[in-house]
Amino acid sequence: MKINTILAARYQIIEQLNYKIGRQTFLARDLQSQDLVVIKILCFDADFKWDDHKLFEREASTLQHLYHPAIPKYIDYFDLDEPNCRGFALVQTYIDAPSLETVVKEGRKFSEADVIELADRILTVLAYLHEQIPAVIHRDIKPSNILLDNRSGNSIGDIYLVDFGSVQTAASTYEGTITIVGTCGYMPLEQFSGQTTTASDLYSLGMTIIYLLTGNHPSELVTVNGQVKFTAEISNRFRRWLEKMTQPYLEKRFDSARLAQIALRSEDGSYGDFVHLKPANTKVQLYRDRDRLEIIWQDIDRERVERTDKIAKISFYLIVSLFWLGFISRYASIISYEIFLWWFGICSSSPILSISAVVIVKHFIPKINYKLVINEGHIYYCKYQYQSQSQKPKILYQHLRSQIEILAYNPGYIFDKCLDSQGNVVQGSNITVPPKLYLYCRDTEYHVLDSLSQAEFWWLGQELSDFLNLELQIIYPTPELPAAPSCGGC
Repeated sequence: MKINTILAARYQIIEQLNYKIGRQTFLARDLQSQDLVVIKILCFDADFKWDDHKLFEREASTLQHLYHPAIPKYIDYFDLDEPNCRGFALVQTYIDAPSLETVVKEGRKFSEADVIELADRILTVLAYLHEQIPAVIHRDIKPSNILLDNRSGNSIGDIYLVDFGSVQTAASTYEGTITIVGTCGYMPLEQFSGQTTTASDLYSLGMTIIYLLTGNHPSELVTVNGQVKFTAEISNRFRRWLEKMTQPYLEKRFDSARLAQIALRSEDGSYGDFVHLKPANTKVQLYRDRDRLEIIWQDIDRERVERTDKIAKISFYLIVSLFWLGFISRYASIISYEIFLWWFGICSSSPILSISAVVIVKHFIPKINYKLVINEGHIYYCKYQYQSQSQKPKILYQHLRSQIEILAYNPGYIFDKCLDSQGNVVQGSNITVPPKLYLYCRDTEYHVLDSLSQAEFWWLGQELSDFLNLELQIIYPTPELPAAPSCGGC
């Protein structure tokens, strides 16, 4: 296509931007608006394939229905009948910005903060695409298809996702034919077999981030069991996030762009592989990496509460005893009537004062953090003062990790009536059994705080099951029935 050629009496060719077999991309000027545009042309030449035509039409159709500031806008689509090219032309907005691949080759370095911000922006775009009906899968996310512009201050700048020439919708994956598209090194295994899903885009984004951090094409990196290994000065939390994004097995990646974004944005790193199960309002924190899992929850110091209860009971019984001693002494004429009234007043008011003191003490008992820690070799159950940075955690239980035998979850239930062995309803048999989560190490039972909800226990149970590679057993223990009424010795 010659420079200055005018297509469709509207678009004047300025320069060629890209060339692939059977497809050319040009920068042109829209003579109606005077804006710069991009024109993609598919020619019926010797290299033409009908699969190319299918992809070209799919790109045009998809762009027509996408409206996102980070995606080029559809402008026009028309038949092309030029002396040196017959085919189709797709017109879209032009974004004057360099690609990530270009800026890396020019020597730009990306910090962990830079790539986290970039990944977050791209995940927002992917979430928009994947939540279309049917879902739109880009299938060719790589550094050359992400543009970067307007960098200012600490912000990475504006980003754009371009080149939807390999786009696929979730519905088109079941058409019965396989068209393998994408770029080696950025494509996950399932894409080679035509089984692309939305998680395939997550893999490609993860490999793109690794390229930005290392400056190496993914094909140049070592893989172990399909997992790419790389060297970069990043936090363990972010490394683990990248490893999950680039898992070779589809089922081990994040379920969606939204979940990947939630995990990426987690400020304290309190997320695991089942972050999508984490209840929104939970106060339980979970920290997990390859070799360590921590579950932290907050509660009052139960030991101090128990001690306070004991003191209150002892005080109460002592006061009652003294009261009765005074009562008996009065009528035994051991003490005077005036002394008895004085003693009676003290004894009468003391239980109230004692109970009030217990309530006040309980209210001001400091909060305690409880922590369940499992690492490569051990499991610890410990506690430490809430918001205390200096206090060393007190270990309550400790076992070898190899001694963990059973992981069990009791979902909790309510019995509105119970029957005895003869089928008669036991009086007062309305019983509530709360949900619980247990780990059994030989003769020791580890259990997470009893007051959590079913949803919280289920989330934590899934995390523990996956981390320990131990089946989560669902148990329904027999409730403790109320005492049966007396039947007169029969």
